[in-house]
Amino acid sequence: MKTCVLLTGANGFLGTQIARQLIYLPETEIIVMVRAKNNENALLRLKRAWYDWDELLESLNDGVKVIAGDVTRTDLNMENEEYQDLSSNLTHIIHTVADLRLHTPLEELGKTNVEGTRNLLKLAEQAHENGIFKRFSHLSTAYVAGKREGFIPEDSPDESVPPGFWSNYEESKYQAEQVVRESGLPYSIFRPGMVVGDSETGKIKTFNTVYALFKLYLNGKLQVIPTSPSLTLNMVPVDYVAHAVSNLTFNREAEGKTFHLTAPADSLPTIRELLDQVRVWAREELDIKLPPPVFIPIAPLIQRIASRSSTQRSGLLDILFTLAPYLDEKHSFSRDNTDNLLGPFNLNWRANLPHILNYAVYHGFFHRSERTVHEQVLYRLKGRSFPIRYYDITPEGTQEKSAPQINADITSAYHALGKLGVKPGDRVALVGLNSTRYLTLEVAIGFLGAVSVPLYYTSPPKEIKNILKVSGAKILFIGTPHLMKRLSEFDLDLEMISFCRESQTIPPNILSWSGFLEKGKKSSNPTQIIQSPVEFTDLATIRYTSGTTGNPKGVTFNQEHLRWMAESMASLPPWKDRNREVSYLSFLPMNHVVEGILGTYSPYYAPAPLKIYFLEDFTDLASALPQANPTIFFSVPRFYEKLWSQLKDTFFGNYYLHLKPGILKKMLKPLIRRIFLGKAGLNRCSQLIVGSATASQHLIQDYHELGVEVHNAYGLTEAPLVTLNRRGVNRIGTVGEPLPETRLKIAEDGEVMVNGPQVTPGYFESEIIPPKKGGWLQTGDTGFITPEGSLVITGRKKELLINSYGKSIDPLRIEALLRDAPGVSEVMLVGEGKPYLSGLFWVEEDYNPAKIEKTIREINQDLSRPEQVKRWAILPNDLSIEGGDLTANMKLKREIITRRYQDVIDSIYQGTPHPIILYLGHLEEL
Repeated sequence: MKTCVLLTGANGFLGTQIARQLIYLPETEIIVMVRAKNNENALLRLKRAWYDWDELLESLNDGVKVIAGDVTRTDLNMENEEYQDLSSNLTHIIHTVADLRLHTPLEELGKTNVEGTRNLLKLAEQAHENGIFKRFSHLSTAYVAGKREGFIPEDSPDESVPPGFWSNYEESKYQAEQVVRESGLPYSIFRPGMVVGDSETGKIKTFNTVYALFKLYLNGKLQVIPTSPSLTLNMVPVDYVAHAVSNLTFNREAEGKTFHLTAPADSLPTIRELLDQVRVWAREELDIKLPPPVFIPIAPLIQRIASRSSTQRSGLLDILFTLAPYLDEKHSFSRDNTDNLLGPFNLNWRANLPHILNYAVYHGFFHRSERTVHEQVLYRLKGRSFPIRYYDITPEGTQEKSAPQINADITSAYHALGKLGVKPGDRVALVGLNSTRYLTLEVAIGFLGAVSVPLYYTSPPKEIKNILKVSGAKILFIGTPHLMKRLSEFDLDLEMISFCRESQTIPPNILSWSGFLEKGKKSSNPTQIIQSPVEFTDLATIRYTSGTTGNPKGVTFNQEHLRWMAESMASLPPWKDRNREVSYLSFLPMNHVVEGILGTYSPYYAPAPLKIYFLEDFTDLASALPQANPTIFFSVPRFYEKLWSQLKDTFFGNYYLHLKPGILKKMLKPLIRRIFLGKAGLNRCSQLIVGSATASQHLIQDYHELGVEVHNAYGLTEAPLVTLNRRGVNRIGTVGEPLPETRLKIAEDGEVMVNGPQVTPGYFESEIIPPKKGGWLQTGDTGFITPEGSLVITGRKKELLINSYGKSIDPLRIEALLRDAPGVSEVMLVGEGKPYLSGLFWVEEDYNPAKIEKTIREINQDLSRPEQVKRWAILPNDLSIEGGDLTANMKLKREIITRRYQDVIDSIYQGTPHPIILYLGHLEEL
């Protein structure tokens, strides 16, 4: 007869790992039960939980059956026909579902751990009556031993109640074991120790007791360890447990037996050995020096205090009370049954530990879940361990908003969108200034399963109109007053809703923000959002390019891309900085991939309290930074250029910078640095990052010489963050090393190619061919990889200038240097097919031709002869987005500008005057 296995808790981590073993068994039908309201929702939950394992996702299309069920219900919450059909085919049950909360009231734990087991046994009994049932495999825990001391056998002849338990969880699992034994069914009971991550990858879902010890020690909060240094920790990798369960469930000799899935006592690490290795790893991988732990064996005292105290504890004290029983073990576990049927097992914990720590630290010791980024935001808003506060910085002042307020607004917006007919997959457009309202909409849209289409608020209405038509947006949210005055130019039949501040006037035909939220508050269940109806492969957002080289293109990102980028970005700051309060200032346009994806969602994966500021008016950045005091800061090169110019304009800054190297300059350096960063509001920053455009190597070197590290990053709309110079490894002149799981290669023509989880699957417009070749993104940038593994960008393929001698020149790098010239707003180099380079310099009113020429001459000294600027024209700055010269994010549209200024360019090379040229300069030798 064909084997048919029911696996409960398949979306849990242990259940997932057991499923990975089961799918390779021949002639075996696998049915997995997931708690959900129906089979469709069960499949959705399972796809998310199994997303990291391709073989499991493939199995869902090739034999694995998913059903909804609830072990706390006597009928498992199934229709009678489905229940009877299951019992008539079932040969094995592997029961992994458990309520893992240690100190929840016993009655509540019993609903899942005891009654849930009893309900599954009822199903097994019916299958047994049909003469087909062979085994009930029950996942318990080694800690049902409770307060017993000495050697704990697997099949103990003494089944009396142990002399007490350290937690209600242990007692409930002990009671469940008794229910299984008394059932009269063929069974196997498995008692794993403290399950840790996979021995090869470190992957785990719930960071349990031993991880709490690691985290406290790594954070410097537990230098005194309340136990003997010779205590051994009963840890076992999840892959060993999964292998044992999937093997012994089908072994006839395992029937009626209990198995301790623990490591032999002589292969377990002592707590001193374990923490010594953690210290070595932390020094090598995190660059932190942890003090050696001091061991004081007071765990028994802590246990007595805990058992007598009925008051609720929090923080470190609560963790110590939880850890205490596991830091004072007075028993060891027999492995006779396990060794007889599986063979000996030797725990190689020294080899496993780096994998375990790498994975845990990368995820900040946050329990791994199948949440989308939008669900993660709501999860954090409802949490208490790491509180969140929000601030809207506007010209009218700063308004603080609490997490409950934002949570309520998101819930109302979610229901309001549903009332307006928005369904999963529908596109919803946003164009507006940064604010908590923008965040509210992004999260509500994503939670509903709709697709956000954020647009540049600086884009002209004609461009916005075209994107709205191409994307098929169902609703447009408007959050900027200047567009409210130009709504007639959109001329589109779609719902328009304001998310502007109340003090700003909106037309009567536009639904106000309060009116929009009120629609959601009138919902039949206005306080509840259960789960987003999306898979990780579903489209989440469309981010339009700025149109530097043509019409904007809709770059798509799925739910999987957003989650990976948010998690990865949160893992980048140094460990100590990640564990202190995070202050973040959102000021770049939120439709931009850096701000709208990396900046918007990554804070919610940081294991720390959050203070998030939204700056409405970009021009107020200088005053907003000291208020927010961000702990991580990302900006474009122009910000750092202006900040450095401000330093040079101060008396002390100018004095310091012109000092010759020596003792005085060395003494002044820390003071100038502290004043400089403090005045800018960047003195609490763990890392200053620059990207989105080419940053001058000379500028970054200037910062470096002052003791301020500015870290170059590299990305593009199609792959928002590819490389980054990490703190402590800032290789100036490069854009850093690849992010985790990201690969780079250089094509034969020098083009940089990227492969990784952040790369877009393609464009929304189906007629536009994705820029991929063999699965690799063609970035359009040229560069090379250094021996240390860092990327150097040398130019942009489409923007390289080839002079009349055939020499290829990258104008972007040189332009970044020339923008440092006093009074210069923008620079563009020309020289295609010409014998030398010339420059167009757009200036502010207070420009000085002599200072600009001086800058050109100084920069030329560090350039090769073909790269030197020989002629230049100073022009009034009339570049604009409306005029078509600039993209919405203020980048030059080079082809359009070249056509518009062709007669000016001709005048430069001919040396003749032109009406709009303010000053025409040249070097003596050409």
